[in-house]
Amino acid sequence: MTPSLSRRTALGAGLAAGTGMLTGLVPAAAPAASHAVPDDDLSLPSTRLAREAARLIGEAQEAYLRNHSLRSFLFAREAAALTGRRPGRDYDEEVVFLICALHDMGLTAHANSDQRFEMDGADFAARFLERRGVTDHRVDTVWDAIAMHTTRSFRDSPVFQRRRPPEIGIAQTGISIDLMGTNSPVPPGYADRVHRLLPRLGGARAVTDAIVAQALANPRKAPAATLPGEILHQRHPELPYLTWDMLLDSNAWGD
Repeated sequence: MTPSLSRRTALGAGLAAGTGMLTGLVPAAAPAASHAVPDDDLSLPSTRLAREAARLIGEAQEAYLRNHSLRSFLFAREAAALTGRRPGRDYDEEVVFLICALHDMGLTAHANSDQRFEMDGADFAARFLERRGVTDHRVDTVWDAIAMHTTRSFRDSPVFQRRRPPEIGIAQTGISIDLMGTNSPVPPGYADRVHRLLPRLGGARAVTDAIVAQALANPRKAPAATLPGEILHQRHPELPYLTWDMLLDSNAWGD
C-alpha cells in the first residue's frame, strides 16, 4: 500500500474554516513507507488516485459536503482500527478513501442526472476510475459501496460482510458515523479532533436539504420506496406520491 502523509497543518489552515479548496493542499510525494496509527493523526492517503479525488471534491463539492466526505473516511479508518483492522493488511485504504470521497458526488452538478443521487454518484465514481486506467475489481467495489450506501441492511448482513470486499462495510460505517453519530464506536476525543479540522457546517441536515432540493427540481430523482423518495414525501406530503398499491394497480397481470 502507498503510505499516508499527515496533512493536519495544511488541511487545518484550508478546511477548518470550511472554505479552503483541497487543490494545492495535496502533497506532491509520500514519505518513506510507514502507516501512522489512525488515532495518532488525521492523515489522508497520498496515492495518485486519492490526490485526484481530493482535488475533485475540493472543486465540485460545497464545503459542508466536502467536509462530510472527508470526515466519513477518517471515521471509517478509525472505526476499522478499533476492530483490529489495519490499512495495507486488512483492507485497501485508497479504495475506502475513494468510496468516502466520491459517495455523494451525485449531489453535485458534476454527476446530476435523472437517477437517484446514489446511482449518479456510483456511476460517476466508476467513470472517474475507468478514465484513469482502473478497470479491475476496484471499480465494482467502489460502485457497489456508493450505490448501496443508503441501504444499511446490506452492511448489517453477516453474509454480505463475509462475501463482499471489506472496503464496502468499512466505508459505509464511516459514512453512517458521520451522518448520525448514533452508537459511534469512535472515541469522543477523536471525533472532537475531526470536527475541529472539518466542521460539520450543517451536517446531516445540510445533506438532506441537498437531496430534497434535487428531488423538487426533478421528481425522477426521488422514486417511491427509496431514501430520496421517502425524504421528499416526509418533507413535502402535499406532493403526489406513488404508493406501492398504485404500482400494483398498474400490474400488467391484473393481480
